[in-house]
Formats: sequence, structure tokens, C-alpha cells
Amino acid sequence: MVRRATIDLEVSVSPVHAIKTLRLLAEEAGWAMERHEGSRLVDRFAIIMPMAQSTRTLGIRLLDGPLRGLEMTTWSETRGSAGSLNVASWVMPGGVELPLNQNLLEHWVSRVPRCPWRWTFSERSKIGYMLPVWRKSRKKFREMGFDVSKGGWPMTPEHTWSKSEEE
Repeated sequence: MVRRATIDLEVSVSPVHAIKTLRLLAEEAGWAMERHEGSRLVDRFAIIMPMAQSTRTLGIRLLDGPLRGLEMTTWSETRGSAGSLNVASWVMPGGVELPLNQNLLEHWVSRVPRCPWRWTFSERSKIGYMLPVWRKSRKKFREMGFDVSKGGWPMTPEHTWSKSEEE
């Protein structure tokens, strides 16, 4: 049985851009995919009390190819009184350590419209400038092998992305 690993990443790119980037990579590789929409319960803190709220999710699941079963679900949630955080949740067959999954993540990070682990001062101020989310996001990307320094993005992937290499 294939080991499945879920990774939740707080990212600065919108859910629509995150999904679109994965869709374009899958189309380039010639893989069949399925889109899905749904909802998810998230916690929103009103002063000192958490309130459960529902948020809309967007997702893509790969139906064939070497990464069959890979799924990305994205949503945007408001944790405080203003501003929202975008979350990209990946379900990766074989885990992040699999070279093909790492290659996909490299290309995904290099093609999103902005650096996924860096937010503007305005965004951080609306959501909460001192939240641990900002550091945790950078730390997760660093643990996956990305250069999160100021000059680390835009990045150039080490390997090419083509259908012939993945098969």
C-alpha cells in the first residue's frame, strides 16, 4: 500500500492561483485530473472565543500518471477579525521525500505568481503581525529544501518538467 502524506502550507498566493498552477503543470504532463469544490469547517476567533465557520474549498485530484492520487485542496480562512490566510493542503502518495513529488513542488513554487512564503507588510498587519504563521510557513518550505532567503525567489527548478521524464 502507498503511504499518503498530507502537508498543509499557509501560502501568500490565492487559492485560485494555487489550483491554476497545479492544473497547468498537470496539463503539460498530459495527466487526467478532476476538479472538486466543497466546504470545510474552520475556526475564527472572536475576541477570546473560537467560532466555527464554513469556508469554500477548491481542489484538484490527479487521476493518472506516476502521481495518481495526488490531491491539492485550497481555501482561504479568516482567523481573526480581518484579513485572511490562504492554505494549500497537499495529499502526496509516497510523501514529500519522493523525488517526483519534490520536482512537482519545485515547479509549482517557481510558477505561482508570487513568493508563497512571503507576505506584504499590509497583509501581515491585517491578519496579525506577530502570528507564528509567518515563521512556520517559511520553516516548512525550508524543510522541504527551498531557499527561503530574500534572494531565493523567483527560483529556477533543478529539473525540467516534461511528460517523458516522469514516466
